[in-house]
Amino acid sequence: MTKKLFNSEFLRNVFTLISGTAIAQIIPIALQLILRRIYSPDVFGAFAVYISVVGILVVISTLRYEMAVVLPKDDKDATNIVGLSFLISVFVNIVFLILIIFLKDFIIKLLNFPVEYSYWLYFIPLSTLLLSSYHAINYWLIRKKAFKASSINKMSRRSIEGVFQLSLGILRKPFGLAIGDFFGNLANIISGLIQLRKSSFRFSNINWATIKYVAKRYIEFPKYQAIPYLLNTISLLFPIFIINRIYSEEITGYYDLSRMVLALPLALISMSISQVLFQKLTEKKNKRLPVLKNILNTSKILALLTIPAIIILYFFGTEIFGFLFGKEWGVSGEYTSILVFSYSLKFVVSPISIVFPALEKIKIASIWQIFYFCAIITLIFLPKIAINDFLLIYVGIELIAYTIYFLLIYRITKNYDKSLI
Repeated sequence: MTKKLFNSEFLRNVFTLISGTAIAQIIPIALQLILRRIYSPDVFGAFAVYISVVGILVVISTLRYEMAVVLPKDDKDATNIVGLSFLISVFVNIVFLILIIFLKDFIIKLLNFPVEYSYWLYFIPLSTLLLSSYHAINYWLIRKKAFKASSINKMSRRSIEGVFQLSLGILRKPFGLAIGDFFGNLANIISGLIQLRKSSFRFSNINWATIKYVAKRYIEFPKYQAIPYLLNTISLLFPIFIINRIYSEEITGYYDLSRMVLALPLALISMSISQVLFQKLTEKKNKRLPVLKNILNTSKILALLTIPAIIILYFFGTEIFGFLFGKEWGVSGEYTSILVFSYSLKFVVSPISIVFPALEKIKIASIWQIFYFCAIITLIFLPKIAINDFLLIYVGIELIAYTIYFLLIYRITKNYDKSLI
C-alpha cells in the first residue's frame, strides 16, 4: 500500500522532514527532563499561556497569505507573496505592541497572567513577527522542495532555544523559558533567510505592482481563512486559558506537559507529511490528476501508527511521566491517558486537511473551523468540575468535531476526482 501511495521522491521528502524534525523535537523533549526539574509547574503554566498567545497571534500576523506561496506557477508571484507576508506581519505586530503597551493591565487580568511575569508580554509581538515571517519562508522552501533546508532551520531554532532555557534555568531565572523561545525564533529566521538565498529567491523580484496583484489574486486566504483559522487556533489553545483561569497555574503546568508530549507526533510525523503532501497535491492539481486514493491510504497508515501510542499511554501514562520528569509530574500522565484519544484522531486528520488549501476549497474548511470554535467555546459554560471530568468532556467534543472534519475531507477529494472524469 505504501508503494502505491508514495513514489520514491515523496518518501525521500517525508523522511527528510521527519528526520530533521525528529532531531529538532528530541532536543526540547530531552531538555524537558532537566527543565521540569529546574522550573516549577507554575512557571511552566505561565509560559504555556505566553506561548499560546503567540500561537494565536501568529495565525493572523500574515492574514494567511503565506499559505498561498506554494500555489502560483510563476516563481515571481510566489516571491511577492512572501514579500506581502513580511509587510503585513510587520504592520500587524506593531499594532500588537502598541496594544500591549496601553492595555497591559487589562491583558494580565483577562488572561489571569502572573503579575511577576508581566514583562514577558513585551516579547510576544517580537516572537510573533519572527515566527510568522519564518512561516512565509518555510512555504517557499516547501515550494522549492528544499525539505532538508526546512529541517536544518528547525534544528537551529530548537538548539538555540534549548541553550538559553537551560542556561538561564540553571541560574534560576524564570524568564529563561520566554527568552529562550525568543532567541530560538530569532535563530530560525536568520537560518531561514540564509536558506532563501540558496533557493533562487530574489528580493529584487519584489515590486509593489506584483504585490498588489497577488494580494488580490489570493484574497480568499485572508477573506475566508484568517478569521476562521484564528478561531480554530483559539479552539486548540482555549483549554489552557480555561484551566489557567478556573483551576490553577500548577494544573496548567501539568496539562501543558501532557499537551506537549502528545503534540510531539503531530509535529514529528503528521505535520511533516502534511507539508510534503501540500506540495504533492498542488502539483497533482496543476496536472489534473486524482488525489482521493492518496488521502485515504495516508489516513490508514497514520491510523495504524496511533494504536501502540493509545495502548501505552492509556495504561501506563502516569508511571511513564513520573519516571521521566519526576514524581510530581505523574499527574500529567494521568491527563495524558484521557487526552490521547483526541490527539490520536488529530494525528490522522490534521495532515490530510491540507487538501482544502491545495484544492482551493477554503470556504468549506472555514465553515468547519467556525463550527469547531463554537463547540470548544461551550467549555466556558461548564460549572467548576473535577479537572479529569473537564478533560473528558473536552475530548468528547474533539472526537465529534474531527470525525466531521474527516468526512468533509473525504467528500471534497471524492468530488474533485469525479470532476476530472
